[in-house]
Amino acid sequence: MSNVQTNLTFQKSEPQSTKGMVATKDRLATKAGIDMLEAGGNAIDAAVAACLAIGVVEPESSGIGGGGYMVFQMGNEGGVIGFPMKGPLKGNPNFYELTGEASTEGFGWAGVKNDENIHGFKSIAVPGCLAGLYEAHKRFGKLPFKDTISPAINLAKNGFQPEWFSLYKFAGMLPMLNRYSELGKTFLPNGNLNFAHMTNGENKLIQSDLAQTLLAIQEDGIDAFYRGDITKKIVTDIQQNGGIIDYNDFDQYKPFNWKGLEFQYRNKTLRVPPYASAGITSAMTLKILNQINLSSFDHNSTEMLHYYISAAKMAYSDRFKYVADPEFSDVPWNGLVSDEYSKIRASEIKENAPKNYGFGNPWIQEGRSPQSQLDPSNPRPDNGTTHLAVIDGDGNAVSITNTIMSGFGSGIIPKGTGVVMNNGMMWYDPVPGRVNSIAPGKYPLNNMTPCLVLGDNGVEIAVGASGGRRITNCVTSLLVKMIDYKMNPQEAIDAPRIDCSSDFTDLTPEIAENTINELIQKGHNINVLSNELLRSGINMFASPVAITRNNNQLRAGVDSFHTANAQGLS
Repeated sequence: MSNVQTNLTFQKSEPQSTKGMVATKDRLATKAGIDMLEAGGNAIDAAVAACLAIGVVEPESSGIGGGGYMVFQMGNEGGVIGFPMKGPLKGNPNFYELTGEASTEGFGWAGVKNDENIHGFKSIAVPGCLAGLYEAHKRFGKLPFKDTISPAINLAKNGFQPEWFSLYKFAGMLPMLNRYSELGKTFLPNGNLNFAHMTNGENKLIQSDLAQTLLAIQEDGIDAFYRGDITKKIVTDIQQNGGIIDYNDFDQYKPFNWKGLEFQYRNKTLRVPPYASAGITSAMTLKILNQINLSSFDHNSTEMLHYYISAAKMAYSDRFKYVADPEFSDVPWNGLVSDEYSKIRASEIKENAPKNYGFGNPWIQEGRSPQSQLDPSNPRPDNGTTHLAVIDGDGNAVSITNTIMSGFGSGIIPKGTGVVMNNGMMWYDPVPGRVNSIAPGKYPLNNMTPCLVLGDNGVEIAVGASGGRRITNCVTSLLVKMIDYKMNPQEAIDAPRIDCSSDFTDLTPEIAENTINELIQKGHNINVLSNELLRSGINMFASPVAITRNNNQLRAGVDSFHTANAQGLS
């Protein structure tokens, strides 16, 4: 490892293996993945099992009621399976009544009456998780799908003791647990967190309804969820309580099969999700940095951080101006990630930071004028989401980010299903006439950016993070650490952090004081987080996992401030 100061007084160990590696946000989900590898499964089998299991053991963050992306490389075939949440077909720009507030908590959108876009039945978008996982398994899985869902069924049916991180989240969301009856009945049995303390194996968190739902899916496939009795239960409960999702929304949902957005960083090929995710924002950040020899500067030096902050801020500015569902907005996709545009944006980084980072004009590199232009959706200065990564002994690799959006999503569990439904409608700009306003069947702009890095000998890095808008900077900064500064994954994750996704640039106090002062003198709006906040470890930054592969030697790193867990196949 290189000699890098970290912001921890402790670090998680870095597992190593040549046979396979699984890294998730919970040891039980990691075990589900490892079990698949031990049974002769491949990276897809392990990733599907781990993703389904994490939705049971971290129900506040992810599950089959949400959506996400899988970036994969299986043998010589690589790409992205997209299964993001989708707006209802009956959605429209005037779906919510606005309060007149310019900005509210959470995403910072304009205020909506009763926060109906943030929680409750009207905040639910169409879930895609199960459709995406099933599609991936159909294409590449070795083991029967029934085997990959079995660990999740067993955990829901027989119960488990939640880890400290989930208990912390549960306690912090007691108002929501008490507000919504099915949610409270499931996770606050007898009105309290009974399973916080176990005696002789008692007081486990058991999710009987969810177990029955998963059993139906195991028996009948995804039609049980998208076109069956479970669908009817979900739709009926939502519509009886003012929501607009209907049977057609489920029936018509299809996952995407993409080649993915691929671009060069240094001498590597990086693959991220395309279109209305954060993949293009990560690509823009790194392509700007590709014009700069970062490794000529010390890590976290004034010069290195000045360039990184500037590139990230420029990418965010372009993101909120242009990026949206391509079926509803004319977006200069090619121009935004063109080499020429990246060089222009890099040349705009001056000695001192501007007061505001403006958006560029990628339409020139696109070679055309926009067919139409909408006002930008600029949220102001978000907690669900999980990430997992798998690389098997043959070098096959998967990186998945899946989310139900904020903690416990909408707060809604449709009666008799056990499924925590997302609040994906929170991703939309509730003001009509903007690039990310609501429209029928539209996909909202989201923050997920799972990534694979490929070199001469195949996949070298699988990385991603949970944590809302902070995901993008987390992933790009980790890639800089591992590629430019040759850090191992755990070392990179524990090194001092930075985030540029709000009006401020948040830094950890381990970065040298003179460096912080010099950045301020250069005009950067710096917010140094206190050690007390960092020691709590909760929600200060995005929560990453990463696996690296070098000559078939696998190493993994996970968030040390989380119950995240990595394990190698022995």
